[in-house]
Amino acid sequence: MRTEFLKVRSLPTPLWTGLALLLCFVGGLAASVIWGVGEDNASLEVAVNFPLWIASMVLGVWIAGVEFGQNTMRRVLAADPRRIHLIFSKLAVVLLIIVAATVALDLVGALLYGLAGSGHTYSIDSELALRSGAATVLSNLIAAAVGMSLTLLTRSMAGGLTITLVFFFVLDSVLSLIPKVGHYTLGAASGDLTVAISGSTNGNFGEAANLHPATAALVTVAWIVLLFGAGAYRTLQTDVK
Repeated sequence: MRTEFLKVRSLPTPLWTGLALLLCFVGGLAASVIWGVGEDNASLEVAVNFPLWIASMVLGVWIAGVEFGQNTMRRVLAADPRRIHLIFSKLAVVLLIIVAATVALDLVGALLYGLAGSGHTYSIDSELALRSGAATVLSNLIAAAVGMSLTLLTRSMAGGLTITLVFFFVLDSVLSLIPKVGHYTLGAASGDLTVAISGSTNGNFGEAANLHPATAALVTVAWIVLLFGAGAYRTLQTDVK
């Protein structure tokens, strides 16, 4: 894990991702000063939580794809040939970073946006911010896990990012339109979980499917296990070039 943390600190993609998050954060702060925080913590959702979700997807793709993009997989496995150890080390590192970043930005954002937007009609709802932050942590972990899984499956950083975007914004959305079956897509199931946590009325991709939280959790876990298992299996079985 130490090596993976070193890559995160020294390579450009995490740096630029962090700078993009900071830029969005500052933009939300400026908007809070000018227009207020909006109804239902709108500035926090738009300027912090949504960019965090995108960043989680990017980092999930990057943590797996960096070896393919830099052609360093052979050297990495020469140092430690345990492929399953490498896979889970990468997963653990990216999930830890995402949890830390999400918690930090949401807490600081709730405080600063509330102060910046004081005097306007709406103020930061602390309880809603906490619940929404917890739901965002879950959504971000799912986005990162799926991004990493599909990148391992495609063995390409660019391919992994493309397929991940297609999966979330096209394939999952199309499948969700199918009667009954659509309730068991990853987006619908994870949306029900975020609804249960945040208390909102919408899931990740529009209206939630209204599955019981326990059922939604099982469906979400099943999707993650399926995708991650497929990516890990290909990594374990494919020759390193």
